[in-house]
Amino acid sequence: MVPDPSCDWTHQYPSFWVFTATSLRTQNGGMFVRPCWRPQSIDEAYSLIDEHPWALVINNGDDGPFCTNLPLLLDRTRGAQGTLLGHIARPNAHAAALFESKAPTLAVFQGPYSYVTPSWYPNRDMPGTYYYTAIHCYGRIRAQSDAELEKTLGILNDRMERPIPGGWKMDEVPHSEITRRLPYIAGFELEIERLEAKFKLGQDEPRKDALAVADRLSASSEESHRRLGAMTRRASEGRPE
Repeated sequence: MVPDPSCDWTHQYPSFWVFTATSLRTQNGGMFVRPCWRPQSIDEAYSLIDEHPWALVINNGDDGPFCTNLPLLLDRTRGAQGTLLGHIARPNAHAAALFESKAPTLAVFQGPYSYVTPSWYPNRDMPGTYYYTAIHCYGRIRAQSDAELEKTLGILNDRMERPIPGGWKMDEVPHSEITRRLPYIAGFELEIERLEAKFKLGQDEPRKDALAVADRLSASSEESHRRLGAMTRRASEGRPE
């Protein structure tokens, strides 16, 4: 059976997956996303960002792109599509490009992913592929004040340390130990103007094949693969065999 590239069965999904300030975006540059690969709700996209805050921030440069890996926090309450909060080392050449850029900045988030071997399909008649999830956020950069930066660092620290038994708190050191470091980092905010989400989870394959992959992923010893299996199963709910 040849998968239907149009994925007609997904017509009932709302076209929320890509936003701009003025209109919904169709495929015209940006991430390649077939209609059937769109997540089923905007909350799914936001949850992926919350659960996988380690991002890649990208700007244009005279000699090629600037790319920096760093954590970004999502504030859903600010901006039409939410706002990302982060910081970057001032000595990093990317910092100057980040604040000087007139073009949108791109932040890339990667969620669970896995290679899918043909041996997982019932008839072993499908080529190998990857199931994966990713979010691309575009927006303009605003510099934070030192007070805003310190507040963001506190939120980030609490978020990262909360799961750790006996995790560290910023008030364990004198406040001066925090403030003396602030001149060396630059806080920034990216108000999301466009959000592109791709959850490629076998929706363009026969349902029985996608569910067979979900079973294999769900049985994995790796937590990220088990989560991907659950996402794959949800993505196939309600579509025909």
